[in-house]
Order: sequence, then structure tokens, then C-alpha cells
Amino acid sequence: MLMKTRLISILLMLASLASFAQNANDKQQEFEQELKSKNENVTSIKCSFTQTREVSVLANTVKKEGVYYFQRPGNMLLEFNNGDFIKMTEKWFEMNTAGNITTTKVTANPMLKNLNAILTACVAGNFEEMGKGFTIDIEEKENEWIVTLMPKRGKAASKIDRILIHFDKKDMSLNTLNMIEKTGDYTMYTFYQKEFNIAIDNQLFNTSK
Repeated sequence: MLMKTRLISILLMLASLASFAQNANDKQQEFEQELKSKNENVTSIKCSFTQTREVSVLANTVKKEGVYYFQRPGNMLLEFNNGDFIKMTEKWFEMNTAGNITTTKVTANPMLKNLNAILTACVAGNFEEMGKGFTIDIEEKENEWIVTLMPKRGKAASKIDRILIHFDKKDMSLNTLNMIEKTGDYTMYTFYQKEFNIAIDNQLFNTSK
């Protein structure tokens, strides 16, 4: 009798877990469909942003502001007001820090490749590729969708604890992207004053390579 009761309990638990997994999968599909439908006609984005960095060795958080540009299929530029920038194309990642410019092939660095895929997925609405390297949790709030990505393995998993991405339900655009490290340090981008489908100069995405 005891074994039978235990077996029934196990079966009920497995059924509950299967139901939970199905609900999670349905939620992801609902989110992706809404993201795709509201972004399928978006060819470019221009908006203001604030970068907030908290590093344990510093007493205060560091904030920098600038302008963010996105152009399909995968050109991105974070142009800081002080002249620094972070630029990414499908092939290259280029960063200017206080006049020191470094250019790296996206394919040469797994973390850059992941970042490129994440940012592109945020507009294209395809999170299927993310499932290979990240555990994905999707939560629906009144005004936002919140996506949590947790690295499964590799360099990203050794440094990044999780990535939190907040989408505005009104137009499914990015509100915030927060990369939280294992140490508790984080880098968060907040996006506002968004403009869609405006003309953007292609030369903004030129790199030194």
C-alpha cells in the first residue's frame, strides 16, 4: 500500500512538472509571437540610453548617457556623449574607450557572439537560438514582458550570472537590458525617447576593418 501511494505521488509530481513545462513553453511562444508581430516592420531604431555600471571596487555607480542606433539585419551602435562607442555589425565588434579603439571579429569571441544574438533576437523576435546556450524564463507583467537568460556553459556561464531584458508591451521595444555578473557587479542599459523606422546613415556602422 505504501509503495502504491508513493508511486501515485511520483506520477502526480511528474504530471505537475510536465504541465509546468508546457505552460512555460506556451508563454515563450506567446511572447515570441507578440515580439515578431510588433517588430516585423521595424527596420531601424534610434533612441536615447543610459548605461549604469556598478563595480564592487568602486564606491558609487557610474552612469553614462548617449544615443542608440539599430539597423536591420544586425547593425548596432551605442554612441556615448563623451565620444566613446560600442559598435556591432554581423561580423565585427568595435569599441572606443577614451580614444583607444579595439576591433574584434564577432565569431572569434563566444561572449560577443552571444551578445550579438541576444540583441538581434530582441528585435527579430527569435529566441530559439538562445535555448542552445541559455536557460530562458519569461514572465508577463501588466506593462512589460521580462525575459531572464541564464548561461548554461562556457565563458559566459563563468562570468555572467543572468541577463534580464524588459520589453515594453505597448510596442515590444527594449526598455532595459541588465547583465549581472557572478560577483554581483552589473551593467544596465535603459532605453527611452524611441523613434522607429527613421533614416539612419549607413556610415555610422563602418568599422576600422
